Amino acid sequence: MAILIRAIQRANPRDKDAPKKWYAVQNSTGLVPETKVAELISDETTLNPSEALMSIRQLRKIIERLMADGHSVKLGDWGTFSPSVNSKGKDKKEDLKATDINAVNINFQPGEELKAAMQKVDFIWIDKLIEGKTNTGGGSGEDDRPVIE
Repeated sequence: MAILIRAIQRANPRDKDAPKKWYAVQNSTGLVPETKVAELISDETTLNPSEALMSIRQLRKIIERLMADGHSVKLGDWGTFSPSVNSKGKDKKEDLKATDINAVNINFQPGEELKAAMQKVDFIWIDKLIEGKTNTGGGSGEDDRPVIE
């Protein structure tokens, strides 16, 4: 398991005259649909793929219902889902109405276990993969992985 990364050069938006710097960015390897996730769950449990899919869909419904009631939902060490709102600003508190809410967003705060697991992933540089060098990391033998906070 590894995350594909590539180098991209970016300018400093606060200082247009500053020299551009190189940054590592993740390259997605695709989107996994819930049916595939259900198949993977069935491979690891006693559930069949249909039961696993039903469990995923029920979990989604429960999370939606709880967040619609204003709750944050913590799923063990996996993380916490929380609703948040964006609204128009008003000069006076009395002028602020529910109709001034532009959007309801969903925030996900990963738990410590998930964060720790992501710190252990390997990285493969796409340009090295194309060249046929599939070593992970920076290729220098040193650990040049970014720290995720």
